[in-house]
Amino acid sequence: MATIKTVALAGASPRSIGGAVLNALIDAGFTVTVLTRPESSNTFPSAVKVAKVDYSDAENLTAALQGQDAFISTLGYAMIQGQEKLIDAAIAAGVKRVLPSEYGADPESAGRQLPVFAHKVQVEDYIKQKIQGTSTTFSLVCNNEFFDWDLDNNFGVDIKGKKMEIFDGGDVTYTATPLAFVARGIVGVLHHPTETANRVVRLHGTSMTQNKQLEIIQRFVGKESWEISHASTEDREKEGYEILQKEPTNFVGWAIPFLQCSIWGKRFGGHFENNDNELLGLKEMSEAEVEEVIRSRT
Repeated sequence: MATIKTVALAGASPRSIGGAVLNALIDAGFTVTVLTRPESSNTFPSAVKVAKVDYSDAENLTAALQGQDAFISTLGYAMIQGQEKLIDAAIAAGVKRVLPSEYGADPESAGRQLPVFAHKVQVEDYIKQKIQGTSTTFSLVCNNEFFDWDLDNNFGVDIKGKKMEIFDGGDVTYTATPLAFVARGIVGVLHHPTETANRVVRLHGTSMTQNKQLEIIQRFVGKESWEISHASTEDREKEGYEILQKEPTNFVGWAIPFLQCSIWGKRFGGHFENNDNELLGLKEMSEAEVEEVIRSRT
């Protein structure tokens, strides 16, 4: 497969995975075009071309993707279901590689059966079907937990408030991966287009358990005055289905229980022992790097 030089990125919000990916693409020397809505107030580095697009207009999207070797989506959940138009546009424009908004759980794990991932599964099935007979290929990049983002947003543990909910005893090993690590992995995918074509690509920042995370946090903030609760992912999964049945429009209410299960429930395959780090030139985080991610947030 020919070298990838030009990249279009949708969803490049500064404080999200998209912002980290944009920085990594620039640092790696790619020619980057950011797709953004006309009303967006986000600003981007001068080296980046900005294309104002209507995500509902297939012709407009196709024109914006002309001349792009790769298209990366880091769009949030609200836009995931609308990625089909972007995929169609990428194929029509002759884009060589498409990375839909994946991340999180392994697409080939049991976790993908959870309703919170239904739209992602829909997009995966769609792209696999639509690329048949075309020159476009895809990669499904996953990383399980966004290590630093979850800490910043009190997902799993509230460091400042000294609160933590521990699942299944807290000794289940899972993959935790910082945003910048994921971004470097995406750059690695673009540097290895042949080896990463039409398959799942697994990124592994570090192996973590909730008990280990708590122990590291408490080294910096102390063990006093913590509010620790315990739950099972089996019960939490049932709660998610109950909320979904009673309040299907309460997305946060039912999505969070399913996300908790997918990250911390052993049966959902959240530990990427077999991963693509070596292929992509990535090294698993050192203990010092893991501790620094946590220490910087205490």
